[in-house]
Amino acid sequence: MTDTKLPPTQPMSASRRPQVFNWLLGATVLAGTMAIVIVRWSAHASDFAFGNIMTGLLGLVVWLALVILLARSTAPRVWWRGLLLLPTVLLLIFLTGYKFERFNGELVPQFTSRWSGPADARLPSLQATQPGNAAARQSADSTAASAAASAAAAGSAAPRAQQPEIAADMLAQRESDFPQYLGPNRDATLKHVKLEPDWVASPPRIVWKQDIGAGWSGFAVQGDIAVTMEQRGQQEWTSAYSVLDGTLLWSNAIEARHSDVLGGVGPRSTPTIADGRVYACSAVSRLSCLELSSGRALWAQELLELAGTNQAAFERQVSWGRSAAPLVVEDIVVIPLGGIGPDKHTLIAFDRESGQERWRSGADQISYASPAWVELSGRSQILSVSEKQVAGYDASSGAQLWTSSWPGSSSGAATASQPAIVDAEHVLLTKGYGEGCRLLHVASADNIWSVDVRWSNSANLRTKFTNCVVRDGYAYGLSDGILECIRVSDGQRQWKKGRYRQGQLLLVGEHLLITAESGELVLVEASPQKFNELAKLPVLGDVSWNTAALSGDRLLMRNADEAACVVLPLLEN
Repeated sequence: MTDTKLPPTQPMSASRRPQVFNWLLGATVLAGTMAIVIVRWSAHASDFAFGNIMTGLLGLVVWLALVILLARSTAPRVWWRGLLLLPTVLLLIFLTGYKFERFNGELVPQFTSRWSGPADARLPSLQATQPGNAAARQSADSTAASAAASAAAAGSAAPRAQQPEIAADMLAQRESDFPQYLGPNRDATLKHVKLEPDWVASPPRIVWKQDIGAGWSGFAVQGDIAVTMEQRGQQEWTSAYSVLDGTLLWSNAIEARHSDVLGGVGPRSTPTIADGRVYACSAVSRLSCLELSSGRALWAQELLELAGTNQAAFERQVSWGRSAAPLVVEDIVVIPLGGIGPDKHTLIAFDRESGQERWRSGADQISYASPAWVELSGRSQILSVSEKQVAGYDASSGAQLWTSSWPGSSSGAATASQPAIVDAEHVLLTKGYGEGCRLLHVASADNIWSVDVRWSNSANLRTKFTNCVVRDGYAYGLSDGILECIRVSDGQRQWKKGRYRQGQLLLVGEHLLITAESGELVLVEASPQKFNELAKLPVLGDVSWNTAALSGDRLLMRNADEAACVVLPLLEN
């Protein structure tokens, strides 16, 4: 047999190696460009924040590959040098005049003038405000608030500064009051208010606008008094404004500051008004009880001390600060507590009059949702969403009645949305970060509770830090920034349209009143048949995440820079 020898494999020639590398660079440019187009085209069906991150990363890869490809080609050197240097020089020129301030809800960076200080520091501090100014009557400062905390711990009455009080007629309670986060029932729903849908014939009016300190707190309203929280420099304020003209009536300041590159600066919690008192929770440390008529501190509790931790350790676990609104139930006020390690507690309750601790309950880390007072299976209870679960608690003892898993991370895939009560035995959960929505059936027989997941849908109602509302068997919410309607019985989408980004919404009668992230006020018909945007009004600037409050015909809106009051046209009931 004759041996047949194959010719030896020849190594790739030196001239071909650069050619193959150039082909790879060209393929990278082409594939990266196509990927950017696909990401942008499909962003509405996913998460716009993720789409923006991927667009930035892919754009950087395409730019670098194109620079290298041109540098290796026979094209004039000025081409690749220009492509490399021009964007870099333009960026450096831009950064000499502007600095990063915060991200919006879709992780697009926002910039401000490099020569201006932080927005919250440009407003007067408590000490800088002249005493006796009728337009801004100031209450106890941080020293008085600390004394109030000590007094509460000792069981004695807190010292009070001599401050002028607000006239009784401004404090008068009304059926239309909006005394807490998301309204009277903490469900973002006002069933018996009828809005005039024709804003051309009956246009809404912006009656006042004014600067306000940073933070994501909403307004709570009683009578003609609106209370919120804001950051001014190193001080965290609980402030009362006149609903009529926006005048600052009083403020109570503590020395505290929470800041995060993604979440921004300032307090997040919305105060709660009950029986002439204001219950306010700072972004990190303190629960305060203030007099509504003057802002004087009645008592305070240091939550970090009670949780056995400090601000740095707490913020590693709960990155974006305390966001929950205090819940007043019967004779107690309830707030999520949190902590570090196995000793943490989900909720803590205080006597609403004295501030004395009544009970602690739960062992899950806190989230960014607020506890709510609801009725399920014939029993009134505190419904609370924590980091990894949702549960019901007995108000008198704090005993946990039932619990169900609801995945999340308070330092990552955060849970911020409120659970929505569908009927006597069903709870709708919604969440961003790809989790979607879930319907729970919660029932009790002979005080034995059972919880079943009726359906789960990760593609629908992906509320990030907004909430959904339920009307006539259908739920509406901003799903990754786009308004969506689903059928609650099975979770099926009815429509998804109208991009308002990470805004907020109220269900007012038969309409959705949306405060878009852009600062626009939008009126949409609450109908499962089709998306029908009726009217739109620019009110505030961009990055408006705060929840709105509607009291009578006056809608209070705010963001981290300014607040406004809009008088809405109403129909007679």
